[in-house]
Amino acid sequence: MSRLREFDRNDVVTKALDLFWSDGYNASSISKLIAVMGINRSSLYATFGSKDNLFSEAMACYAKRRKDLHSSTLNGIEDPLQAIRVFYYRKFLGEDVNLSNGCLLFNTVSELSNTSPGIANEAGDYLLEVRELFLNRLIEARDKGLIDEKKDVDAQADYLLAMIAGLRSLSKMGSGRHALQKVIDTTLDSLVL
Repeated sequence: MSRLREFDRNDVVTKALDLFWSDGYNASSISKLIAVMGINRSSLYATFGSKDNLFSEAMACYAKRRKDLHSSTLNGIEDPLQAIRVFYYRKFLGEDVNLSNGCLLFNTVSELSNTSPGIANEAGDYLLEVRELFLNRLIEARDKGLIDEKKDVDAQADYLLAMIAGLRSLSKMGSGRHALQKVIDTTLDSLVL
């Protein structure tokens, strides 16, 4: 029996993540994955069991990185409304931001909701964690009198989450940073009193 090749699991998961993120789940064939990851087919299956399991692990890695970044931005600024604005500015307007691949989680929900609902739901669960961060800051803003107490903060949290997908779509359609900033500012200005 041949010995399976040893490799750094984090490294190959990151390589798989990059392919899934750029090409999508369906277009990332096993052949493409093993070529990008630098492992053989038997190592992939022995280590991950299936393409679905590999994708879930790659998506978990992506979600953790994003959650850590989002949490530090949304929770790292005292003013809750300013924290939300900075979140969007960093996510969409930074000079080092690459918007071409979109968000792996939104891409996954869109691509797989009809064909692989389990994976799509997993991606949706990660997105709900971001929604929870928004909701907590909106409740804080309401409690501090920064937004009208009659405003539905649950609906606003949903709106802020949907805004991420909308801004990604606008950027893919060619909208420049100035246009994206106008959308961000118009939307966030509507949150206040």
